[in-house]
Amino acid sequence: MASVQNSNVPDAPRIITPTLEELKASAYHTYNIESALEALNQDGFVALKKVVDVAHVNHLNSFMTKEADELVKNNTKPFKQGVESNILQGPPLKYPEYLYNDVFFNPFVIQIMNAYLGANPIFNLITGNNALPKTNGLRQPIHKDITFFHPQNFLNSCSPSSNPTTHHTNWMAADFWLGSHAYTSGQQQVIATPEARLSNAKLRVGEPTCNVLPEVVEARRQVRPPIQPSCEKGDIMLRDLRTWHAGMPNESENYRIMLALGYQAQWYPNHTMRFKAPLSQGNFFMKHAG
Repeated sequence: MASVQNSNVPDAPRIITPTLEELKASAYHTYNIESALEALNQDGFVALKKVVDVAHVNHLNSFMTKEADELVKNNTKPFKQGVESNILQGPPLKYPEYLYNDVFFNPFVIQIMNAYLGANPIFNLITGNNALPKTNGLRQPIHKDITFFHPQNFLNSCSPSSNPTTHHTNWMAADFWLGSHAYTSGQQQVIATPEARLSNAKLRVGEPTCNVLPEVVEARRQVRPPIQPSCEKGDIMLRDLRTWHAGMPNESENYRIMLALGYQAQWYPNHTMRFKAPLSQGNFFMKHAG
């Protein structure tokens, strides 16, 4: 059965723990599907426990840690959200030994996405975020991962944040504003100005930036303040793209790496968010098409 809430944390997010039968079948039964959908619709967030092989996590972490050393040394990756604590770092897609089905095409994630977004959602994003070590006190601004006007009360893209690849068991990478996905529109985000357009070529003047207006944040804080969920290796966090969040400081000695995969409802006309995969690994990605 699903563990609906961690009673030790007020207003904790819903957690879905698979049964042995579900793990064997690589699919949730009705109760856990219902629990996950309730969480996504009400909170914009749900955690899926123990659905990725920890050995796969460790293997990816080993590669990405070495890569991160080079990225930081050569200053070749931009900081995310303008804060010098997080860099963008995606997974190694060129090498077949790192392309695990339970990471890139997790059957539990695909099952929930088909139920939440409608049949055959579009797999439109692969990226990652690395919180650098000992960045005490540095955190991201509160934001959505959407820089365009979006529906407020309709299904939208959903991004599963795949298990942390750090050496730590517990992980509190971000604060999440549960329920914020269903109550704010693009008009309540900071709107791009010509100056913002110059700093980010992808922004369009008059359209939303990722950041949420400060007065909107403070009003929401009085209704439902943010929480920091913990996560273990092998877990996946599913988040609606509209849900507010912010990367938190990494006070440890190690990189805190997150992989993110994005899905979009078939009917929604978002033609700007997409990823490129290496042609050499086309068979891996295309065999799951549809």
